[in-house]
Amino acid sequence: DKNVKSNFGDWAKDSVALLPAMILTDIPFLLSRIFLNAAITTGGENLGKYEFETIAIACLCAFLTTPFDVARTRILLPTLPSEEEEEESIILQSKEERTRRRLVASSKYREERRQKLSVPITMKRIAAEGNGGVQNLYAGWLERTIFLGVGRA
Repeated sequence: DKNVKSNFGDWAKDSVALLPAMILTDIPFLLSRIFLNAAITTGGENLGKYEFETIAIACLCAFLTTPFDVARTRILLPTLPSEEEEEESIILQSKEERTRRRLVASSKYREERRQKLSVPITMKRIAAEGNGGVQNLYAGWLERTIFLGVGRA
């Protein structure tokens, strides 16, 4: 068990730091949905046709913007399993090594944090993982399409 100390100030700082990534990853879905609805639906359709068009547009937008959702999920995750293994290896180091690492980490932390919060860098990192390539960015596309398309249209 790890004892995690938290207070409102830390929570607020983390939330504010994550806000730009949250907004940036939501904008493509929202704008594509608005513009496609405006372009395709004319207002003169019967209710059945309008409902079908709205669901189809929502499904298409959800599928096309899945990479942004995958990046947002990765940005919001506190740590990856590989990072946890790295933390465990740090625990096994001597006290002197940990102190030296802590002193150096403050300057590196800002750059690592900036890269973690960067949507394009996160997308590149996800695409580079394993043998998946761009296919990695579409992980969970079916669930997202059903949820945002049919479930929330």
